[in-house]
Amino acid sequence: MYGERTLYRKVQVVLEYAKEEKHTDKESLSEYIESNKPTNFLYSWRDKKTDTVKHRYSRNSIERAIKICMDLKLLQSEKMILTSSGKSAIDPRRFPTIIGNSAKDFLEAAGISLDSILNAIRVILHSNKPYPPTYIEIWENLSKTEGAISKEEFQWLLTLLGQCKILSMSQKRIFLPLF
Repeated sequence: MYGERTLYRKVQVVLEYAKEEKHTDKESLSEYIESNKPTNFLYSWRDKKTDTVKHRYSRNSIERAIKICMDLKLLQSEKMILTSSGKSAIDPRRFPTIIGNSAKDFLEAAGISLDSILNAIRVILHSNKPYPPTYIEIWENLSKTEGAISKEEFQWLLTLLGQCKILSMSQKRIFLPLF
Protein backbone atom coordinates (compact mmCIF):
# COMPACT_ATOMS: atom_id res chain seq x y z
CA MET A 1 0.00 0.00 0.00
CA TYR A 2 1.28 3.42 -0.90
CA GLY A 3 1.48 6.35 1.48
CA GLU A 4 -1.38 8.80 1.82
CA ARG A 5 0.48 11.58 0.05
CA THR A 6 1.59 9.67 -3.04
CA LEU A 7 0.28 10.61 -6.46
CA TYR A 8 -1.30 7.15 -6.64
CA ARG A 9 -3.46 7.83 -3.56
CA LYS A 10 -4.23 11.42 -4.58
CA VAL A 11 -5.68 10.19 -7.87
CA GLN A 12 -7.78 7.64 -5.95
CA VAL A 13 -9.08 10.34 -3.61
CA VAL A 14 -10.01 12.67 -6.48
CA LEU A 15 -11.93 9.87 -8.18
CA GLU A 16 -13.74 9.03 -4.94
CA TYR A 17 -14.94 12.62 -4.53
CA ALA A 18 -15.72 13.03 -8.23
CA LYS A 19 -17.96 9.93 -8.29
CA GLU A 20 -20.59 11.89 -6.35
CA GLU A 21 -21.12 13.96 -9.53
CA LYS A 22 -22.04 17.14 -7.66
CA HIS A 23 -19.56 19.36 -9.48
CA THR A 24 -19.80 21.36 -12.67
CA ASP A 25 -16.22 22.57 -12.98
CA LYS A 26 -12.67 22.02 -11.76
CA GLU A 27 -12.93 24.84 -9.22
CA SER A 28 -16.02 23.42 -7.48
CA LEU A 29 -14.49 19.92 -7.30
CA SER A 30 -11.29 21.40 -5.89
CA GLU A 31 -13.20 23.38 -3.25
CA TYR A 32 -15.24 20.31 -2.33
CA ILE A 33 -12.14 18.17 -1.85
CA GLU A 34 -10.48 20.87 0.23
CA SER A 35 -13.61 21.31 2.39
CA ASN A 36 -13.57 17.58 3.23
CA LYS A 37 -9.98 17.93 4.45
CA PRO A 38 -8.42 14.68 3.22
CA THR A 39 -4.96 14.26 4.70
CA ASN A 40 -3.58 13.37 1.26
CA PHE A 41 -3.33 17.07 0.44
CA LEU A 42 -2.17 18.31 3.83
CA TYR A 43 1.03 20.34 3.83
CA SER A 44 2.89 20.67 7.15
CA TRP A 45 5.79 22.88 8.13
CA ARG A 46 7.52 24.12 11.26
CA ASP A 47 7.17 27.81 12.02
CA LYS A 48 10.66 28.84 13.13
CA LYS A 49 9.45 31.89 15.04
CA THR A 50 6.96 30.07 17.26
CA ASP A 51 8.55 26.61 16.99
CA THR A 52 5.19 25.02 16.23
CA VAL A 53 4.04 22.75 13.44
CA LYS A 54 1.47 24.35 11.15
CA HIS A 55 -0.79 22.75 8.58
CA ARG A 56 -2.49 23.89 5.42
CA TYR A 57 -4.30 22.10 2.63
CA SER A 58 -2.49 22.48 -0.66
CA ARG A 59 -4.90 23.74 -3.28
CA ASN A 60 -2.16 23.41 -5.90
CA SER A 61 -1.76 19.73 -5.09
CA ILE A 62 -5.52 19.16 -5.33
CA GLU A 63 -5.74 20.96 -8.67
CA ARG A 64 -2.71 19.08 -10.02
CA ALA A 65 -4.30 15.74 -9.06
CA ILE A 66 -7.56 16.79 -10.78
CA LYS A 67 -5.62 17.81 -13.91
CA ILE A 68 -3.85 14.45 -13.94
CA CYS A 69 -7.22 12.69 -13.74
CA MET A 70 -8.43 14.77 -16.71
CA ASP A 71 -5.21 14.12 -18.67
CA LEU A 72 -5.56 10.38 -18.08
CA LYS A 73 -9.18 10.61 -19.29
CA LEU A 74 -10.61 9.49 -15.95
CA LEU A 75 -12.62 12.70 -15.59
CA GLN A 76 -14.51 14.59 -18.29
CA SER A 77 -13.05 18.06 -18.20
CA GLU A 78 -16.22 19.95 -19.07
CA LYS A 79 -18.58 18.28 -16.56
CA MET A 80 -16.22 16.89 -13.91
CA ILE A 81 -17.88 13.49 -14.06
CA LEU A 82 -16.14 10.15 -14.25
CA THR A 83 -15.53 8.58 -17.63
CA SER A 84 -16.06 4.84 -18.07
CA SER A 85 -12.36 4.33 -17.23
CA GLY A 86 -12.76 6.53 -14.16
CA LYS A 87 -15.75 4.51 -12.98
CA SER A 88 -13.77 1.30 -13.44
CA ALA A 89 -10.80 2.75 -11.54
CA ILE A 90 -12.97 3.29 -8.43
CA ASP A 91 -12.68 -0.45 -7.78
CA PRO A 92 -9.43 -0.81 -5.75
CA ARG A 93 -8.67 -4.16 -7.38
CA ARG A 94 -8.78 -2.64 -10.87
CA PHE A 95 -7.28 0.74 -10.01
CA PRO A 96 -3.60 -0.09 -10.75
CA THR A 97 -4.44 -1.68 -14.10
CA ILE A 98 -6.70 1.18 -15.22
CA ILE A 99 -4.26 3.89 -14.13
CA GLY A 100 -1.27 2.06 -15.62
CA ASN A 101 -3.04 1.61 -18.96
CA SER A 102 -4.18 5.24 -18.96
CA ALA A 103 -0.61 6.41 -18.29
CA LYS A 104 0.71 4.18 -21.11
CA ASP A 105 -1.97 5.56 -23.45
CA PHE A 106 -1.04 9.13 -22.53
CA LEU A 107 2.63 8.44 -23.25
CA GLU A 108 1.82 6.72 -26.55
CA ALA A 109 -0.39 9.64 -27.60
CA ALA A 110 2.66 11.86 -27.00
CA GLY A 111 4.76 9.56 -29.18
CA ILE A 112 6.59 7.72 -26.40
CA SER A 113 6.24 3.96 -26.05
CA LEU A 114 7.38 1.80 -23.15
CA ASP A 115 9.86 0.22 -25.58
CA SER A 116 11.43 3.63 -26.26
CA ILE A 117 11.72 4.21 -22.49
CA LEU A 118 13.38 0.79 -22.17
CA ASN A 119 15.79 1.66 -25.02
CA ALA A 120 16.60 5.01 -23.39
CA ILE A 121 17.36 3.21 -20.11
CA ARG A 122 19.66 0.79 -21.96
CA VAL A 123 21.49 3.62 -23.72
CA ILE A 124 22.02 5.45 -20.43
CA LEU A 125 23.18 2.28 -18.65
CA HIS A 126 25.71 1.59 -21.42
CA SER A 127 27.17 5.12 -21.25
CA ASN A 128 29.56 4.40 -18.35
CA LYS A 129 27.02 5.15 -15.63
CA PRO A 130 26.92 2.27 -13.16
CA TYR A 131 23.56 3.27 -11.69
CA PRO A 132 19.98 3.27 -12.94
CA PRO A 133 18.91 6.54 -14.59
CA THR A 134 16.69 9.21 -13.11
CA TYR A 135 13.53 10.35 -14.89
CA ILE A 136 15.35 13.52 -15.99
CA GLU A 137 18.07 11.50 -17.75
CA ILE A 138 15.44 9.36 -19.48
CA TRP A 139 13.37 12.42 -20.46
CA GLU A 140 16.43 14.20 -21.84
CA ASN A 141 17.38 11.11 -23.83
CA LEU A 142 13.85 10.73 -25.21
CA SER A 143 13.23 14.42 -25.87
CA LYS A 144 15.95 14.35 -28.53
CA THR A 145 14.04 11.86 -30.69
CA GLU A 146 10.55 11.18 -29.34
CA GLY A 147 7.32 13.15 -28.99
CA ALA A 148 6.92 16.37 -27.08
CA ILE A 149 6.01 15.99 -23.44
CA SER A 150 6.92 18.25 -20.54
CA LYS A 151 9.39 17.12 -17.90
CA GLU A 152 6.70 17.42 -15.19
CA GLU A 153 4.24 15.27 -17.16
CA PHE A 154 6.93 12.69 -17.82
CA GLN A 155 7.79 12.58 -14.12
CA TRP A 156 4.23 11.95 -12.93
CA LEU A 157 3.62 9.40 -15.69
CA LEU A 158 6.71 7.42 -14.70
CA THR A 159 5.74 7.74 -11.05
CA LEU A 160 2.30 6.30 -11.75
CA LEU A 161 3.75 3.55 -13.95
CA GLY A 162 6.06 2.60 -11.10
CA GLN A 163 3.33 2.72 -8.48
CA CYS A 164 1.11 0.58 -10.72
CA LYS A 165 3.97 -1.94 -11.01
CA ILE A 166 4.44 -1.45 -14.76
CA LEU A 167 7.94 -0.07 -14.19
CA SER A 168 10.21 -1.06 -11.35
CA MET A 169 11.63 1.90 -9.47
CA SER A 170 13.26 2.97 -6.24
CA GLN A 171 12.97 6.57 -5.06
CA LYS A 172 14.14 8.62 -8.06
CA ARG A 173 15.77 5.76 -10.00
CA ILE A 174 13.97 3.95 -12.80
CA PHE A 175 14.81 0.31 -13.45
CA LEU A 176 13.96 -1.95 -16.32
CA PRO A 177 10.27 -2.55 -16.93
CA LEU A 178 8.75 -5.68 -15.45
CA PHE A 179 7.12 -6.90 -18.68
